[in-house]
Amino acid sequence: MVEGPGCTLNGEKIRARVSRGQRVLKMRGSQVTHTTQPGKSPFCSLHGTQFSGVETLGKELFMYFGQKALRVHFGMNGSMRINPSVQKESDQAPVLQVCLSSDTVCFFHSSVEIRGTEECEQKVLSSSHLDVCSPLFSQPRSEEAVKAQRSRMLCDVLLDQAVMPGVGNIIKNEALFDSGLHPGVKVQLLTDEQIHHLVRMTRDFTLLFYKVCRLVQLF
Repeated sequence: MVEGPGCTLNGEKIRARVSRGQRVLKMRGSQVTHTTQPGKSPFCSLHGTQFSGVETLGKELFMYFGQKALRVHFGMNGSMRINPSVQKESDQAPVLQVCLSSDTVCFFHSSVEIRGTEECEQKVLSSSHLDVCSPLFSQPRSEEAVKAQRSRMLCDVLLDQAVMPGVGNIIKNEALFDSGLHPGVKVQLLTDEQIHHLVRMTRDFTLLFYKVCRLVQLF
């Protein structure tokens, strides 16, 4: 599964390589053509709008186009390419291809949908302090969010995107191993020190995961 570090890096790629202010010329891909009403795909509503920025929250990526936004979740094997070269016959067709004035952004094996920009921006604003990849991450607030899940097992809490956005199975497993905690233990049985250590290990491994993924992409 594409976890927080991968999603964060995709957002950084778009931010660095796709200039804002470009207009949407066309939307292509299986998500556009697979509709019961040809030519009535909701993605067509983005035609003519201007790309105004990108943000990420956990495993979600938001591309903004005025009052509308494109919400992308990369799922298990999702990926993104910017200005791809000629597609090979063996390549999987993109689920969505955003053709801008100067650049083209393609999403593969991903879930994409139209949302309201204000809704997405508010979600990012209200939850960035819990995002394990975010520079705004707050250790104390994350600990509070975990403690509030008293009757739940750690394995479920760590994967809850409302509690720790960006954590997937890889990060969860490593954080639990490093913390020496059983995935089936309930939060209410843990001491404050154990929760503090668990959150710290989750954050630390996430940042390490991010650095490794970034190095791999550079080569």
